[in-house]
Amino acid sequence: MNNFNLFMHGGGWAAFTFVSAIFSAAVYLINQYMKQPGLTLVFWSRISTLLALTPFFTHVTMPENPLFYGAVIVTAFSASFGDIRTFNVAARYGGGVVARTTPLIIFLTFLLWFAFEPSLFGQYARHPVNTALVLLALSGCGYFSSRLKKCDISRSAFLEMLPALLAYTVGTVFNKYAMTHGPLVGAVFGYMYVQTALVIVLTGGTILLRDRQEKMSADAAPDAARVRKMAQAAMLLAFGWIGSMIFKNSAMAFVPNPAYLSALLYTAPAFIALFYKLTGHKEEADVLSGMGVVACAALLALVTV
Repeated sequence: MNNFNLFMHGGGWAAFTFVSAIFSAAVYLINQYMKQPGLTLVFWSRISTLLALTPFFTHVTMPENPLFYGAVIVTAFSASFGDIRTFNVAARYGGGVVARTTPLIIFLTFLLWFAFEPSLFGQYARHPVNTALVLLALSGCGYFSSRLKKCDISRSAFLEMLPALLAYTVGTVFNKYAMTHGPLVGAVFGYMYVQTALVIVLTGGTILLRDRQEKMSADAAPDAARVRKMAQAAMLLAFGWIGSMIFKNSAMAFVPNPAYLSALLYTAPAFIALFYKLTGHKEEADVLSGMGVVACAALLALVTV
């Protein structure tokens, strides 16, 4: 085992996940300020991503296991739907509100992963103290989530985000599954490249279908300022997504359970709160209850690491 593998198995995956969380925080904030339509933004950001990754792709040895590609296909569908919904909600309610709903993915992933690793039941039975703390974290999430939904803005954002949360849960589990079916570098970059190509096809097809149904005329064409703003948002989002996914996928290959990684990854609201503090931005949502969800996620991470 080389030094990198030793580092990652020894908790390096947690450090990589924190770096990914910083990039994720930036991703959430982009459309709060750019306010672009989610479907179009996802399409053009993935075009930008594909162009940025192509020069490196020729030097990557792709995985040969067909299960890898099956898992990536699942994540492409879930990512397309989840991203479109997330960016639309972020434009309406703000990145901080949206980001504080996403820690719920941790607990959904925690339960779903049992279907892939049923042996975990035995492991939890052999460590009752850790199991009790895990259950405490889950209970705390439910409590703070119920408080979160008492805030009108947070409740509305949560209901609109729920389908995206379910999609992201499926995507997280299959992301972990894909990372176990190929060499590390090939799996990390191959996952990003193949998924991006699939998302472009899915979102591009949806845009064409929508425009045909709406029978858009030449008068509906966007002006230069709107095109420029969309291009800026797409490039910023591509940069944030690439940075987040490189560190996230690398960590995913080594983490024992994808829920543990999510527990650290979805501390992004803390970084967003810090950004808001530094910029003087004020929110109307229930920040404390949202941070309570994040705290429970951190507890789960501490218990499992």
